[in-house]
Amino acid sequence: MKTSSADIIKSMRKQMGLSQEEMAEQLFISVRQLARIESGEALMDVWQFITTLELLGSPTEDFWLLYLDSSEYASYRDYKRLKRQLGNDDWIGARNIIVDFEKSTLIKQPVIKQFVSYVKILIEMTVPSAETMDALLKTMFMSKPSFDESKISEYRMSYNEILIALSMAECLATLGEYDRAILIVQSMINIRENNRVSEEDKIVIFPSLYFALARLLRNAGKYKEALRACDNAVDACREYNNLRRIPEMLFCMADCYHKLGEEEHIIKTHLVRAYHVAYGIGRNDTATTIKADALKYYGISVI
Repeated sequence: MKTSSADIIKSMRKQMGLSQEEMAEQLFISVRQLARIESGEALMDVWQFITTLELLGSPTEDFWLLYLDSSEYASYRDYKRLKRQLGNDDWIGARNIIVDFEKSTLIKQPVIKQFVSYVKILIEMTVPSAETMDALLKTMFMSKPSFDESKISEYRMSYNEILIALSMAECLATLGEYDRAILIVQSMINIRENNRVSEEDKIVIFPSLYFALARLLRNAGKYKEALRACDNAVDACREYNNLRRIPEMLFCMADCYHKLGEEEHIIKTHLVRAYHVAYGIGRNDTATTIKADALKYYGISVI
């Protein structure tokens, strides 16, 4: 039996317990328009359909490629590259393609427009400031007009929204507001299974959340809590088969043990592991930095 997209969307929305108002807000359309779509009176474009499926927790990776023309497909590849560069902290690479990407036809799509706005804030930022925080909030308002950081536990957040909130937390920490920053990240971790993030994006997002929490706790002087967060971060890296952050987590653990006055052999064990894991996963520059910092800050030689 053939089923229409209207039937799929209406059925899944009800199964998830979402109101038409909640879904319409995420799709940047009116409640009346959504009602017409669900009744079959109006058509939904492919981007709205994909966003809807992601909102409802249905996997959509690469589904909409079938609907792109050649120029849109080229822009889509740039979009994927930008996401990978963010995950790898490759700001030079992101800066090299963001200008041309802004001119693509995909920029008309709300999800892409929000993503580009966020990337530009990070690229243009020198030092996090109150102005940076305001810019991040404005970008969050593009998809969540009534966003309230104290209500994060009530949201189902998208890939874009998680990245923006994570940057907000890091900005707050730079401004000395550690408690707010920690609460934001912890809240996103607590609701991670309810977020509308693709399996591909989870590999990058979730280890990054634990990584951020561990660093925030360490920088706030909460060393024992930071150690527990580091353990969770390493577990998340293994769970999602993303080992990129493990060297930094091991180094963070070494620093926490140092601050807590633990014996040198415990500190050295974590520094050595951090060094070798970095080399083992091909992050040679990170390994070199770990080796230099181990000697500079702890007087420990790692080989």
